[in-house]
Amino acid sequence: MSTGNSTSSIAEPIDEMAANPEEEELLEPASEGSLLDALQVQFGSTPWWVVSAVVHALIFLMATMLGVALSPPVKDEVVIESPPPPKVVEKFNENVKRDLFKKRHAPMEKVAEKPMIVNEPVPDDHFETENEMDKNTARGQQDAISDIPLGGTGISGSIGVGGGGMAGCYGFRDGGGRKKATARWGGTPGSESAVEAALAWLKRHQDPEGHWDAKKWEGTLKTDSGVTGLALLAFLGAGYSEKGGKYKDTVSKATQWIIKQQDATSGAIGKDCEGTDPNGVGYHHSICGLALAEAYGMGKNPAVRAAAQKAVDYSTKTHQISGSGWRYVPNQDGGADLSVTGWFVMQLKSAKIAGLTVPSSAFQGAVSFTDTVSDQYGKCRYQPDWLSPNPTMTSVGMLVRLYTGSQPTAAKVSGGANYLLKSPPVWGENGVGVNMYYWYYGTMTMFQVGGEPWKKWNMAMRDMLCDNQRKGSTRDGSEKDVAGSWDPVGAWATRGGRAYATAVGALCLEVYYRYLPLYRH
Repeated sequence: MSTGNSTSSIAEPIDEMAANPEEEELLEPASEGSLLDALQVQFGSTPWWVVSAVVHALIFLMATMLGVALSPPVKDEVVIESPPPPKVVEKFNENVKRDLFKKRHAPMEKVAEKPMIVNEPVPDDHFETENEMDKNTARGQQDAISDIPLGGTGISGSIGVGGGGMAGCYGFRDGGGRKKATARWGGTPGSESAVEAALAWLKRHQDPEGHWDAKKWEGTLKTDSGVTGLALLAFLGAGYSEKGGKYKDTVSKATQWIIKQQDATSGAIGKDCEGTDPNGVGYHHSICGLALAEAYGMGKNPAVRAAAQKAVDYSTKTHQISGSGWRYVPNQDGGADLSVTGWFVMQLKSAKIAGLTVPSSAFQGAVSFTDTVSDQYGKCRYQPDWLSPNPTMTSVGMLVRLYTGSQPTAAKVSGGANYLLKSPPVWGENGVGVNMYYWYYGTMTMFQVGGEPWKKWNMAMRDMLCDNQRKGSTRDGSEKDVAGSWDPVGAWATRGGRAYATAVGALCLEVYYRYLPLYRH
């Protein structure tokens, strides 16, 4: 190889291959003949059967690999499903409801179908609105519906926690919540029908100015303020507020009428009304103050809040006896009594829940006074040195204790419950034994006690009220419209008349959802 010509050394092997035509012929694929001929050239004298076996093995291997690599064809599958069974929607049992207005003047009948206690659906914290109510119904002040003491005094701040901060004490009054609570705690479609019939009667007989005239409907005293407060509470207790619903105007007119009765200076309500004592403001003020507190809690009207707070201030700063309870008028001789004290405690309790300012000392005074009228078994009397213990005052004392932190198992609460069961609600012949005042307090307290005492009390109270609600004319055959009301018979009812009896009867049957249990049962 010459160093003078560098390009010839690279091209030389190519030139040598091209210079040997015989070798070039061997490298090119055969253009003629069969595949076996070509193999014969490559393998020389190899027997044909060996070559054939090798070829067939290769073909079989390639076919196998190809079969594995390709996925099998997808077959269309037809799935036939049976249609789902039709959804069964549980309907409200119309057969149990009572038509109170078809025969307005028919003789009084008995309810043919006895209500049944249903313990199934359990309430939850989701509230459907099924009675035309505003979906944003206020639920109450959250810091007042827990078991946190009020101001560190040991006073429970809740009415109806339902086992932990649910949706507030007003949460089960409307729609689906109301229906669930009714079933859970012993109400029935029949008892709900009775509530709606009572509210319809109250609406029909509300004065155009917004109040209920006690004397017009068989009352013997001018008790319009207290009676109007009770009637308003009955509408609120069933979930109706001034924000919406079929009784919006009824509630609004009653609320505004009560506000107009409030003294602009002192904040007292009902000065011109008569009570147990002539012109005794205690009952009227505390009942109207309670109604204003709940009206504000549900409606959140600023004007109602101002009136409700003013009523609280009067109750705690003017009317309450220092370190004790309340009486008919401020600083009355003879000290507090348990009957008036019970209504003031309910007013302040609802005010606290609604978010109003309530001093803890007011509750402490109520507890201190209740201790002075209670024996070791929880039986209570009207005043420390006046009258013997009785079921009515015992039910009031139980409510004060339960609303200020005592548990149902406390000796003076459970002892009181056993005592009340010896005097269950009974509507005797011609109204003998009727005491709506006692039944209201007993129902409120026994509901909070729960368990077997509540079941026994509830069956007696619920059935008795449903059986004795008016469906037609009065007993004397007069043409007055009384369908849906209760006769004003028995203790104290004659003072407030038919409007009083009807409002309190409705409040008793609203117990299942008006306030939830303080303690789960």
